[in-house]
Amino acid sequence: MAAAGEESTLSILERLSDPQLLGQMGTGEKLLGALITAVIGMLVCMAVLAIIMLAIRIMHAIMSRGIAPAAESAPEKPAAPAARTLPGDGLCGVSSPCAGTVKALNAFLGAAVRPDDVLLLMESGGSVFQFPAPAAGTVDKLCVKEGDAVEAGQVLVILKETEGEADA
Repeated sequence: MAAAGEESTLSILERLSDPQLLGQMGTGEKLLGALITAVIGMLVCMAVLAIIMLAIRIMHAIMSRGIAPAAESAPEKPAAPAARTLPGDGLCGVSSPCAGTVKALNAFLGAAVRPDDVLLLMESGGSVFQFPAPAAGTVDKLCVKEGDAVEAGQVLVILKETEGEADA
């Protein structure tokens, strides 16, 4: 219970909100009312900030679930394209070490190539890989075209190897 001369916080706030009663209040009561109002406002702000922080933590937890850090999510780069000798005179096939999609053909039928000339580009696991010529020669056969889906081990280009480096 409030002692004589003491008012409850509620009665001070009620008087502050009523313009007629506000005029009857003394300076001390007005200052006390302003202080109480400020404290209540700060408490409300702190509660709102706490709710916002909680929402941010929840969103962060939801978004980070299932999304691996960049180091873990980077796809493994496939081994270098395998060059294998094919039946026939000096034929060499360039095959894919992994599945993917042909993005660009840089070689054409009959083109002279040097070792490490890029024959085609293939996308696999979000990365684009270059497939270089394993030896000097001429393009004997293109086994794929742009946009083709490629399986691991599939022959992509067949080269007819030449002695030394081919002229480009």
